Amino acid sequence: MPLNTMPESALVSEDWELAEEGHKATCLLVQLRRSIHVVPWFRFVYAEGNSSKIHVDFGAHSLTVIGDGLYSLLEAVAQHRVLRLIQPTQTEVKMNLRGEAGVPQTGRPVIKQILVDDNDQVEAYQ
Repeated sequence: MPLNTMPESALVSEDWELAEEGHKATCLLVQLRRSIHVVPWFRFVYAEGNSSKIHVDFGAHSLTVIGDGLYSLLEAVAQHRVLRLIQPTQTEVKMNLRGEAGVPQTGRPVIKQILVDDNDQVEAYQ
C-alpha cells in the first residue's frame, strides 16, 4: 500500500481518530476503559505489525493493538496522523458494535484490545 494514499476505511473507524490530511499529531492519546495515556510523537521509535496486531514503541512506553483490518492504522501511525486510540468495551468487542448508536463494524477495521507497557508494568483490558 503506498504511503501517499490513506484508505477511506481508516477515516471511518470508531476506534481511532486521525489528524486531517497533511497534518501530523503532536501527541497520541490512548483511551483505555480505566485510564488514559498521552504519549508525545517525538518519542516514537518504530512500529510494526500486520492486519491483526500492531506494536508501536515510544521508548519508555510500548503499545500493542490487537484487532482486525489494522493495516490502515499502521499506515496512519507511520505518518504520525493518529490523534487517539480508543479501547472498546467488552460488549462492543463481543457484539462487533461501536458507538452510542451501536453501529455494526462488519468489514471495517476495528480494535479489540490495547496493551500499554510502561516500565515493566502492563495494563490489559479485554
